[in-house]
Amino acid sequence: MAEQEQNRTEQATPFKLSEARRRGQVAKSLDLNTALITCGMISLLVTTGDDYMRRVCELSARLLASAATLSISSENWPATATHLVLELLDTLWPIAVVGIVLAVLTNLVQTGPILSMEPLKPKFERINPVAGFKRVYNKKMLFEAFKSVLKLVFFGFVLYGFFLSLWFSLAATGGTVEQQLEWLQTHASALLTRLGLALLIIGLLDLAYTRWSFGKQMMMSRRELKEEVKRREGDPLIKAKLRELQRENMKQAQSMSRVPKADVLITNPEHLAIALCYRRDEMNAPLVLAKGADSWAAEMRAVARRQDIPIFENRKLARLLFRRSHVDAAIPPESFLEVAKVYAELNRRRTEQSRVELPA
Repeated sequence: MAEQEQNRTEQATPFKLSEARRRGQVAKSLDLNTALITCGMISLLVTTGDDYMRRVCELSARLLASAATLSISSENWPATATHLVLELLDTLWPIAVVGIVLAVLTNLVQTGPILSMEPLKPKFERINPVAGFKRVYNKKMLFEAFKSVLKLVFFGFVLYGFFLSLWFSLAATGGTVEQQLEWLQTHASALLTRLGLALLIIGLLDLAYTRWSFGKQMMMSRRELKEEVKRREGDPLIKAKLRELQRENMKQAQSMSRVPKADVLITNPEHLAIALCYRRDEMNAPLVLAKGADSWAAEMRAVARRQDIPIFENRKLARLLFRRSHVDAAIPPESFLEVAKVYAELNRRRTEQSRVELPA
């Protein structure tokens, strides 16, 4: 198995990729999903954030204004909590809906629609502690940890560059909290835009790496390619044998029309039948016009009876001719003596028949 893993030098076939997709295995970047969702939410907050902030502030002001007179007891707290939750949901539900829609669309953009129950099937490896330990402490997890550190460093550089570019304007805002909050609100959209672009760059890089890694994982060895061909189209040896049998059946079917031209039919007597023909001036040895087994043999016997063709029962000769002879070919040399005896008997019968038919 290790040798087979090392010899994966061929690109994955469309059949293997479709099978992997059916099992739910596709190249998908979670970082790109996060980046697209975050960018969508940032765009929503930049365009409509003031309205949501105003509504949340109004709700908070009403709660604080009624805090002194609000009476909460064991009887009315469920209704009060439900009222507050409904008001908060009425304010924030568009953000939740946009987030859900973006989550669905980002997955569809990367992989398209996938409907597979394979990842939900219970597997022993998922509850096996040894397999779980191997999943936690492996090269992939170490690489994911390394990527997380790189992302943090990248975000740190983005934040550092942003605040460094605004350092002097920050010093000019004054020391009051209101002035600093106003300055932060003015430049918050620019900061969020930079962070969104940073996430998008990371997501695109992760998508490229994920597809490269998935393609490498799906690579196949020559042995796997051959096994796939066998699984899809069948074993080549079996297919060749089937084609040979089909040609033989067609040849037998065509040769059945030549049975009426035969001199004699040699049978087993039930399972085999071989039709022979001999022309002294044209042939060096008798020719096999047709041969068949079981149902073919029964049909050949029926044709021979209808055409008054002599039928000779010789088990040994019939087996020899069926195994060693071919249609449209001369009989094998080792059968010459037995076939000669058959033709001698055939001539004797014809001679006796002709004598009987002579007038007295």
